[in-house]
Amino acid sequence: MMESNKNIKYELKDFLKNAKLSTYEIKTFMSLLFSNTLTAREICEKTRVPNGRIYEVLEELKVKGMIEVQDSRPKKYRSLPFNTAFRNLITHKENEQKRETTFLSNQAKKLEALLYESNIYIKKENTKQFWSIAFGINSIFSLYAKHSLEIKNEFLVTSLINDTTLKILKYAKSFYEIIPEIVDKGIDVKNLWSFEYDNRPLTLEEKSKCKDLYKAIINKIEQLYDVSTKIKGYDSKYIYKSFSTYYDIFDRKRVIIKLKNPLRPSQIYACINVLDAELAKALRKKFLNIWEFEAISI
Repeated sequence: MMESNKNIKYELKDFLKNAKLSTYEIKTFMSLLFSNTLTAREICEKTRVPNGRIYEVLEELKVKGMIEVQDSRPKKYRSLPFNTAFRNLITHKENEQKRETTFLSNQAKKLEALLYESNIYIKKENTKQFWSIAFGINSIFSLYAKHSLEIKNEFLVTSLINDTTLKILKYAKSFYEIIPEIVDKGIDVKNLWSFEYDNRPLTLEEKSKCKDLYKAIINKIEQLYDVSTKIKGYDSKYIYKSFSTYYDIFDRKRVIIKLKNPLRPSQIYACINVLDAELAKALRKKFLNIWEFEAISI
């Protein structure tokens, strides 16, 4: 039992380190977590956190939502229940990252404007052609997150529908959480879904099944991620026949070609990231022709 408790404390300390808490913050929080209420002086005695630092440390933990203060004389401190403290810490980190991203994004825009207007010799446009490959789900999502920030006008997406699509939507958070951020900037997003049929005519029953599955998919996306065609700037349609190659187009200049896993066709095995305006232009024309004249909306 004692060994088990040691392991729990070790795991807890490791979690708090990963959350970027300072050594003093970790010692202070853990002392409060395994006690009832303590004064600042008692915390210093238990943790050896210097008297000159303890109030700063306690304020940091309070800001992160991990402890609360009893306004007595002297003040007493206690940890919030561990599950509440952990949730508050994670929320604090998420908000902190959003603020940092917003700050960097605004700073980058100002810097771009200054560099474009300057006389400094610097490469201001991307090279005409460039390509790279991303393997694995984490690398692929990182690729989309990175280039979605660069979109200024339009994002065209092709997506596959099969028997597993509904099941795997819950793993697509990293993709769908990008959509509201993009449309908030006034960027148009079109998502064109396709079933795996060939060019042969479908029966009315087959078409009805396709429609029902498509409805279930878009309802699931709205339920999970609050993304739907009700959002201004986002639209979704479907076609019956499959694409020979699935691809997404970023602002008429970048194409991400999605390669299906030959062992699990419902999964994307790798993505080829191609910076080629001519290819993007040709694929965009093909996409919009299908979107306007073949695709179905509900």
